[in-house]
Amino acid sequence: MTGARNRLPVLPLLAVGAFAIGTDTFVVAGVLPEVAGDLRVSPADAGWISTLFALAYAVFAPVLGAFTGAWERRAVLVVSLTGFAVGNAASALAPGLGWLLAARVFTAACAALYVPAASASAGALSAPEQRGKALAVVLGGLSAATVAGVPFGTWVAADLGWRSTFWLLAGLGVLCAAAVAAGLPQVRLPAAPGLAARLAPVRDPRVLLTVGTTLLFMTGGYLALTYIGLVLGPVTDGDGSALALLLLAFGVTAVAGTALGGRATDRYGAGPVLAVSVAGLAAVLLTLPLTRTTGVGAVVAMALWGLTAMATQPPQQHRLFGIAPTSGPLLLSLNSSATFLGISLGGFLGGQVVRTGGTGGPDALGVAGGCLAALSLVTAFAVARVRTPEEPVLVADTR
Repeated sequence: MTGARNRLPVLPLLAVGAFAIGTDTFVVAGVLPEVAGDLRVSPADAGWISTLFALAYAVFAPVLGAFTGAWERRAVLVVSLTGFAVGNAASALAPGLGWLLAARVFTAACAALYVPAASASAGALSAPEQRGKALAVVLGGLSAATVAGVPFGTWVAADLGWRSTFWLLAGLGVLCAAAVAAGLPQVRLPAAPGLAARLAPVRDPRVLLTVGTTLLFMTGGYLALTYIGLVLGPVTDGDGSALALLLLAFGVTAVAGTALGGRATDRYGAGPVLAVSVAGLAAVLLTLPLTRTTGVGAVVAMALWGLTAMATQPPQQHRLFGIAPTSGPLLLSLNSSATFLGISLGGFLGGQVVRTGGTGGPDALGVAGGCLAALSLVTAFAVARVRTPEEPVLVADTR
């Protein structure tokens, strides 16, 4: 690995871009009432803004990852962030729901390019023994969005209107694009012979099992997280401020979980870190019926939830990048796709549980989610049983 130590300071640049993407992904939930009122649509119709974004991200991530896998990484990142800025500007200017939905699909496509490309760049610019930490820095931007970006964007919407939130994100996208263009070296991953060669690792059972693991624990987590206001109703009694404080506990520990997961992956390996974090997530979800009824229990549950949920991401990305570095952008895109499919599927299945579960619905959300997380342990352990060839040495061409 040439020049790794000199390149590590550029990682914060990649993390800021991930912060913008993360804020855009989750802030919409906080501004939906304002959007629905301004565009004169029902809250259910406005909810498609979040759902369609997640679905579009899930679809575009592997497709664009496959077709841009041989491209120079800095160019991909600049194009992604520029498109992200344009998409958010179009969202801010939307005269109606149809225009807004189209703008969100375009924004999702651009966002789907960024995180896998940024993660691949971080992996290529770091030595193998520091790769988990490098990936955690980039993913820390996503975690930080839940702590600072989403609450700030929601506050801006409440004070200045929902369109101001999208203008803010558009401006952040422009600044990030300029920073990446100026501060990131060119990064060319060792090229596979062609598209067919880059797609070949998708058939690797380790890839399928790893991506399936992400899908299972993300679906399990979002079964309850999508309806967290309902789950924590006995503690918050409908008080938005109380719920915000509990979500803050989740966000703060999520940042810590990302950093801890990255460092632990470098020290202990991806498999053990993933097993501990997923087992912890399953335990948190399964015990929600017991912890959600008291203030102390809810705080502890949300803190441990954020910690364990985000600690899963560095080892998952480390695993995929190590399977086939030349197809790293595609494999990391698949992981992003599984993440957003899990968000969408968790919200959908959680809605079914709430509608059919009656008064026991909130408790059932945690139990069902915990079972899915526990099931993901099976696929996670199965990856370790598949014979893994020695990880190739990856040398990025940086200029």
